[in-house]
Amino acid sequence: MNILVVNGSPLGKKGNTYILQEAFVKGAKKANASVEEIFLNKKKIKPCLGCYTCWIRTPGKCIIKDDQSKILEKFEWADTFVLATPLYVDGMTAQTKTFIDRLLPMTRPDFVLIDGHCRHPPFGNRAGKFVLISNCGFHELDNFDALVMHCKRMCLNMGSEYLGHLLRPQGPLLKYREAAPDIIGKALEAVETAGADVAGTGKLSQSAMDAVCKELMPKDSYVEMVNAFWRSEIQKTAAKRKE
Repeated sequence: MNILVVNGSPLGKKGNTYILQEAFVKGAKKANASVEEIFLNKKKIKPCLGCYTCWIRTPGKCIIKDDQSKILEKFEWADTFVLATPLYVDGMTAQTKTFIDRLLPMTRPDFVLIDGHCRHPPFGNRAGKFVLISNCGFHELDNFDALVMHCKRMCLNMGSEYLGHLLRPQGPLLKYREAAPDIIGKALEAVETAGADVAGTGKLSQSAMDAVCKELMPKDSYVEMVNAFWRSEIQKTAAKRKE
C-alpha cells in the first residue's frame, strides 16, 4: 500500500501532532507500506484564486505556480491519504485549509448524483481511503467534533472512504510522558498498531481509535498543570523585559 501523509502543523516535526504521525508511520512501514510524508510548513502554497482555470482552460492543472502541483502528483500514487493537523479554533490549521482548497484540480466542474446528492466527479486518480490524525490542548474529546465532521464531508466530495481518526486530547502531555507513562505509552502503541492495520488491511478499528484518546489525567489536575505552565511562561517573559 502507498500512503501519503500530509502534516499541516506550523511546527512540523516539532509539534505534538507529529508524535502521533511518527508512531502511525512506524506501524505502517512495519506492515510494508510505502510512506511519503509532506510537511506544509516547509512548502510554499498560495490560497486558491477561485478562478476555475483548472476546470475550464487547463483541466486538472492549477494556474498558480508553487509547491502544490508536486503534491497533487502524489495523489496519483497514493492509495491512502492521511491528514495530520492540530486542532486550531475547532478546525484544521490555516496551512491545512489552504492546501485542501487547492485540491480543486482533482475534480471536474460537472455534477453527478451520488445517493441523491450533488458531487463533483474526480479528475484522474485519487487516494481511495482517508485517515485523520489530530491533537489538541483541551481535555475533552468532543472538541474534535467539527473537524471530524469537516473531514467526513470532505471525503464525500473527494470520493474517498473515511476509515477513521486518531485523536489525542490533552496533546501537550505527549511531550511529557513522565506525567502518565503507561497511558501515553499505550496510546502511542495504539497509533502504531493503527498504522499497521491501515497498511495491512485497509481498516481502522474502533478499539484502536478508543485506545488513542483515553484520558491521561483527571481534568482538574490537567487544568491546574496547564494554567501553572502558562503562568510560568508569562512570568519568564515579564522578567526578561525588565532586564
